[in-house]
Amino acid sequence: MSDDLNGAELPETSLKTLRLRPGIVLNIQRMREGAPVIGAKFIAAIEGKGVMLTPSGMESHKTDIIIGDEYLIQGFTGQTDFSFTAPVLNVFTAPFAHALVAYPAAVKAKQVRKSMRMKTALPATISPRGQENPIEVSIVDLSADGAMISSPNFLGGVGSLFDMAFPIEFDDVQTNLNIVAKLRHRTSTDNEGGRIGLSFENVSREHKLLLNYFVSRITEENSFIIEP
Repeated sequence: MSDDLNGAELPETSLKTLRLRPGIVLNIQRMREGAPVIGAKFIAAIEGKGVMLTPSGMESHKTDIIIGDEYLIQGFTGQTDFSFTAPVLNVFTAPFAHALVAYPAAVKAKQVRKSMRMKTALPATISPRGQENPIEVSIVDLSADGAMISSPNFLGGVGSLFDMAFPIEFDDVQTNLNIVAKLRHRTSTDNEGGRIGLSFENVSREHKLLLNYFVSRITEENSFIIEP
């Protein structure tokens, strides 16, 4: 999909505006020379109080995080790279290993993608433009500008145009969107199915608004910053 930007710098922002979702991957590093980078995941935040995170992978049973030390915390929302520093307020081993760091006053952010992408498993149909007998596919990644789909069949080469249809929900009413999509890239190099990146072409203003609303609403519902 052609929605990448050239790393546009943004002014410092608040953590709340990033709408972090539980499970977002983080890299955390003690502010000491030579300190290792630790993989972690965001759990939740209480605005003005603290941010909860848990080690990931093989380190998920322990924290190796030191209370009182300052850490650099970095992540990616799906649209924006962000980072902030914060001291560790406490660490816990039960009911699972996690740490509480101070809620940052500000977060450094760099926008690298102009549209939020939403991981999903949305059913859709697709067919070459002007042809019938659409193929059933699954949307695995959706933004207002395009989608990543999983297809059981070979669909065509890069640049091919398709008629695509899929359901979205607006104000608790389900509606079907019919959109022209262009094949941008695919994971398979032979005549097989696989994951295929599509950009949406000549999207009407109404459909663009619906897509932005749908993606942002789902993202906001899955964010987890608690207001005190």
